[in-house]
Amino acid sequence: MKILIFAETYYPDIKGGGEFSTKQMAQGLAGKGHEVVVRCLGMENKAEKINGVVVKRRYSGPLSEHFIANTKNNRIKDPFKPTDKIVRKRRDLYYERKWYEAYRSVIMKEKPDIVHTASPMTYLGRYNLWKAAFDLGIPVSHVCRGHSLLELKFLGGIFDRYNVRRNAAASSYLTALAAPSYYMLERHNRAGIRGQCFNDVIYNAVDFQPVSLSEDGMEQKEDLILYAGEIKKEKGIDTLIRAMEGLEGVRLLLIGKEMPEGFVKKDGKARVLDWMDREELYTYMKKAKAVVLPSEWNEPFGRILIEAVFNGSLGIGSDKGGIPEVLDHNKDYIFKSGDACALKSRIVRVLGMSDHEYMEEVKKLQKTVAGIADEAYIDSWERFFMQQIQ
Repeated sequence: MKILIFAETYYPDIKGGGEFSTKQMAQGLAGKGHEVVVRCLGMENKAEKINGVVVKRRYSGPLSEHFIANTKNNRIKDPFKPTDKIVRKRRDLYYERKWYEAYRSVIMKEKPDIVHTASPMTYLGRYNLWKAAFDLGIPVSHVCRGHSLLELKFLGGIFDRYNVRRNAAASSYLTALAAPSYYMLERHNRAGIRGQCFNDVIYNAVDFQPVSLSEDGMEQKEDLILYAGEIKKEKGIDTLIRAMEGLEGVRLLLIGKEMPEGFVKKDGKARVLDWMDREELYTYMKKAKAVVLPSEWNEPFGRILIEAVFNGSLGIGSDKGGIPEVLDHNKDYIFKSGDACALKSRIVRVLGMSDHEYMEEVKKLQKTVAGIADEAYIDSWERFFMQQIQ
């Protein structure tokens, strides 16, 4: 099976968990003998093979610079202004011959068995891409890793309803739709955005085996609470900081970027580190007693909590979006978003555990998320694609 994947960016150009999930899926399918080609933007025209996946990058001026500027591994200025976004958004919602013919030409050249959009393809003519594949009689699918088909991030959302209607109409070209959580799938389906043949939930997964926490591992543990992600209000950082008040001898470590002034008190309790590679992040997870995802916006999934549990730490998350699904709706680890007291009580519970109790809790959570592992993840994607061409 030849799979042609379109994405805004691809590894090593990483914006968030979505890019890791796409890389994991593409490499896993290539490892099972499928031919996988990724078309994406880059800072130069370049074709390369990465772990069995053929990656074809294209430099497209301001478009490339906009998306690359928002990745973690690049430091360039984003050239887009709000007016640029409004003008360019039209090609995502309407037929434009130039974009339609460009995608049609690429698909005909690649001759794939199936086309898949692994990111929203915002400003990149998503409607025209889906229509081109459909008109060529090639199954086309999409995965909803974010809220872009439902929400616009400009003008206060006054065009959100119109955006949803147009994307619902465009989804008539889709053979199948996938999402990383039931929350995300149901939200899109309720809005009329669905695959015409079937819809599926494929949970994000990690690509390593869970750590078997031992007494030696417990000796590495510190009274450390960890957060990793964007440091901004909607991620619930202020709630986390308030929850930490009064916890003597407990440190808070925030790993990320975009720290607004005033979020972190200068009292030495909280430490902020910039983005780092995942292996280094995992060393901090192994030291932390808990990794917290206190989001106050609807997270599509909450991959960081899976990574925490697989690294032998306990995960605590808010009740927003798909987060509760990650922790199997366990009330010991889920709290109402914005409720600093509820979050504090869960942190205190974790800190008060004996080593034996802690190890047993980690084992229990690891069993809960055992199905969200690499092999099952790749198998799910393989079935998802095979169903469309049978």
